[in-house]
Amino acid sequence: MRFQSLFPLAACLAFALPISAHAGEWPAGAKASFLSQCESAAGERVGAAAAKTHCECSEKAISSKMSSDELKSVANSDQGVDPALQKKMMDAAQGCRTKK
Repeated sequence: MRFQSLFPLAACLAFALPISAHAGEWPAGAKASFLSQCESAAGERVGAAAAKTHCECSEKAISSKMSSDELKSVANSDQGVDPALQKKMMDAAQGCRTKK
């Protein structure tokens, strides 16, 4: 295998690294709490199975678009989520909407 044939692969991987590095991690127990609350709220409108699918999609989208610090702030918000973070979460989960 020639070195030149590896260059496009290496270039793609180099561009992908900053994208994957941006993904945040939920604090301990926060991911499960988010999923539980989401499934409970969405389940009333679309049913349990659709709610589970929607919420799992939303959690993945949110954690890929937000930093660990932002997720920690969301998890530790006793007085409600900051409107800017709430908008960022809603924008991230936009593609996960479930139809009734």
